[in-house]
Amino acid sequence: MLTTIFIDQLQVHAPIGWFDEERISKVMLTVSVKVKFNSTQLSDQLNNTIDYGSISAIVLEESQKETKLLETLAHEIIQRIERKSTNKLVHIWVCIRKNQIQAKGIQALAHGVEVEQSYS
Repeated sequence: MLTTIFIDQLQVHAPIGWFDEERISKVMLTVSVKVKFNSTQLSDQLNNTIDYGSISAIVLEESQKETKLLETLAHEIIQRIERKSTNKLVHIWVCIRKNQIQAKGIQALAHGVEVEQSYS
């Protein structure tokens, strides 16, 4: 059986951006994560699943590290989830949306990245 644990649109203030002022003042990010894994052992025990509280904590901790690129943050989140997971991972998807950018005259609902990792 496949199980997907997800975090939908967790909002964080992060020191991220190509420009120094973005990293100094921090910007609002919206982060979503989906972790799909094989759940062959069905039981009512937390150690037989992936704790979405832990995933949220990983996102919050990684988003507080000064970074220039959204891609870098997404990769760091994926690597931390990989290290933390004791289940057989099938797929991890991370979407990071940045609602404001420094480019003048460019308006969009959001800018962002989606990074995925699949496991065989």
